[in-house]
Amino acid sequence: MRVARQWQQLKLSQWNGFSHEAKDITPDDLTLFCPACLQPGINVTLPIEDDQQETNSTSDLETPSWIYSRLLVMDGNFKADAANPIDEVSLMDGCGFMVGDSKYKAHLAQVKDAVQRSECNNHRTVNQANASCHRLEATGIGGCACARHGCFVLHATADFQKGERQMNMDYALCEALKHNASSIRHALTFYDVNCQYHKYLKDRVADNPFLDIEEQLEIIRG
Repeated sequence: MRVARQWQQLKLSQWNGFSHEAKDITPDDLTLFCPACLQPGINVTLPIEDDQQETNSTSDLETPSWIYSRLLVMDGNFKADAANPIDEVSLMDGCGFMVGDSKYKAHLAQVKDAVQRSECNNHRTVNQANASCHRLEATGIGGCACARHGCFVLHATADFQKGERQMNMDYALCEALKHNASSIRHALTFYDVNCQYHKYLKDRVADNPFLDIEEQLEIIRG
């Protein structure tokens, strides 16, 4: 099993241009994001000076702003639990779809753990956010994917230590909004607990040095 994992890591390094040059592998370097999603400077050129309501050259209609928006779906998976490893060695720490371990744990240590209760409905995701399982390093995973095509965003999937807590999804969302999203001013998110999750999102981001969302970026609840 270990040899197979090492072989897979070597092949990923080769496929992504790290086989013949001595250069450092940075987060999300060993995977590819959805080629059809909006990525400024790669597959689309955004209007100058945020003039995203420019007039269509072939008609008098304005180009709608949603064309230049990032669409994300957020969710968790409680089937992907993992036992506490004794001698586990990470080969791709933060270089693929999962977030980097050290910075993520520093973020979790910064956040004050609070009991979450659903205020609008008896929702399982919220009410089980504080559930814990002994002898498990991770009780599940949560992350972000493009809502158009279902491709996971690079470096935007995180482990759960208890249930599906806001602190876990906050980190995943902030990392997802960093990936090839410069100059994008609108992000539409779909999440089954959006009604409660977004209530104090800006406050949680402002209070944590490990979280960051551009001030110009407007997050719209889907």
